[in-house]
Amino acid sequence: MGPRSLASQLAAVLEGATASFTLGLVDADGARTVGCSELAASAWGFAAQCRTDGARPGDVIAIAWRHDAQAIAAWAGAVLGGFVPTFVPPEDPDLQQRLGTAVRLTVGPGTPPWPTAASGRPVPAPEVAIVQRTSGTTGVHRTIALSHARVLAQTDALASALALDPRHDRIASCLPLHHDMGLVSTVLLPLLHGVPCIHVDPALWRADAPEWLRVLSSTAATLTWLPPAALARMTRLPFGGDTDLSALRQVVCGGEVVTDSVLREFVAHFAATGLRAEAVGTGWGMAENVAAVTHSPPGRAPSRLRVHAASFAPGHAVGTAPLDHDVDVLTLVAAGPPIHGTEVRIGADGGHGEDVVGELHVRGICQADPDVWSATGDVGLVHAGEVFVCGRLAELLHVDGRWILPHEAEQAAASVDGVRPGRVAAIGDGQGGFVVLFEREPGHEVGVAPVADAVERRVHRRPQVVCVAADSLPRNTAGKSCRSRCTAP
Repeated sequence: MGPRSLASQLAAVLEGATASFTLGLVDADGARTVGCSELAASAWGFAAQCRTDGARPGDVIAIAWRHDAQAIAAWAGAVLGGFVPTFVPPEDPDLQQRLGTAVRLTVGPGTPPWPTAASGRPVPAPEVAIVQRTSGTTGVHRTIALSHARVLAQTDALASALALDPRHDRIASCLPLHHDMGLVSTVLLPLLHGVPCIHVDPALWRADAPEWLRVLSSTAATLTWLPPAALARMTRLPFGGDTDLSALRQVVCGGEVVTDSVLREFVAHFAATGLRAEAVGTGWGMAENVAAVTHSPPGRAPSRLRVHAASFAPGHAVGTAPLDHDVDVLTLVAAGPPIHGTEVRIGADGGHGEDVVGELHVRGICQADPDVWSATGDVGLVHAGEVFVCGRLAELLHVDGRWILPHEAEQAAASVDGVRPGRVAAIGDGQGGFVVLFEREPGHEVGVAPVADAVERRVHRRPQVVCVAADSLPRNTAGKSCRSRCTAP
C-alpha cells in the first residue's frame, strides 16, 4: 500500500466507511440534506467532467460558489480525480487576476450541471493536494500549496485535539469556504472523518443571524467555529425559550484575538439555553500551518492569565496580577497548547523564557519545512505550556511609553451603545498617538466623546475618535478587520 493521500482517505469515506455522513445546507431558499451516496456520485461525475474538459492530474480547479452542494461536490471530485482544488470568493473583483494562469478550470454560478458517475479509483494529485489563500488581513492575499502529508497531518491532529467522534459529533458552520478555518473545519474534517456537517450560507448569517441560532438548536450541533466578532454580535441577539444549545461541546473561537470579556458575555447571554462555560474554547491558526496551530482542550474553559497592563512590552516578562487586584489589569486568554506535531516558541532563537512577550515562531509537520522555525508576525507569550496570542506585532500601539493592544481599545469602543460590533479599528496616527475609527449601528446616534471616554478607561490613553460611514472600514474576504489598510485622518 502506498502512502496515504487526500484522495484515498476521501474515497474511503464516500464509499461507505462511515454511512452516517450527511451534508446539510441552509440558505435563503431553505434547508436540504445531501447523503453520502448522492455526494459521491456528484463528486465522481465532476472528476469525469474535468477530464472531459481537458484537465490533467495536478491542474488547479478554482471553485467560486458560496455554500452549495455543488461547491462541496466539485471540491471532492477534484480531489478524487487527481486535480488540485481551491475555494475562491466569488465576490472578489480581482479574482481572475489573483488566480493567474496556473488555474486550469474555474467553476461556480453559471457552470452547467454535470452528470453523476459511479465510483472509480481515486487518483492522488502529484505533490500538491490543495491550494488555499491567506486571509489578506495585513497585506495582499498569497496562495499556499499544501501537500497531502501536511493536510492529513493537520486533520489528524485537529481531530485528536477535538476528540472527534463521527458517531456523535455534528459540525455546524457559517464560515466562508475559502477561509482556512472554514476549509478545515467544514470541508476537510467532516469529509475525511465522516462527520455530518451543516453549512449555513454566510450571506444568510449576515442578513439573518437569528437563523444561525435556530440551526444550532434544531440540529443539536456539537461543534462550531466562530470569530470573536461573531460571538459579540450573537450576545446582542434575542432568542426564544425553545433555543437549546446544550448539545454544543465546543464553540471554537479563533481567527482574531479572543478576549475574556467576549467569552464571558457570550456564555452569560446563552446560559439559559443550556450552553456550558466549558463548551466555549479557543484556537489560534494560520494558513501557512494549514489551519490550527493551537487548540484549547474540550471539556474545560480556556485558561486565563491576569497581568499588569503596564508590564506588557515586547522583550519583557509580564507581571502577573493577584486576584484581588483589578486596577489596570489585562486578562489574557490562552489559545491552548500546540496541536500534535507542532511547536511554538518566542523569538527566532527561542532564548526567551516563560511569560516573555515577543514574536511567536512555529515549526512542525504541518509546515512546508518541518525543521524550520517560521516567524508568524503575531505577538504573544507562552505560559504553563499554553500559547497566549495578543495580536499582530506590527499593529501594537506605543503611546506615551505604554504598549496598547488594539483589540482592547476596539472592544472598549464597541461597548458603547450604538457602536456597530466588529466595525471598529484602532490604529496609530503617525505622531505618537492613536485613532479609533468606528461605524454606527443603523438608526443610532453616537457621540465621539463617550467612545473616547470608554477607550481611555480601558487603556489609560485617550485616542482621537472618528465616526466613519457604514461599511467603510476595510475587511478581508473572511470578514476580518484590516487595520493595516485603514488611514488615520
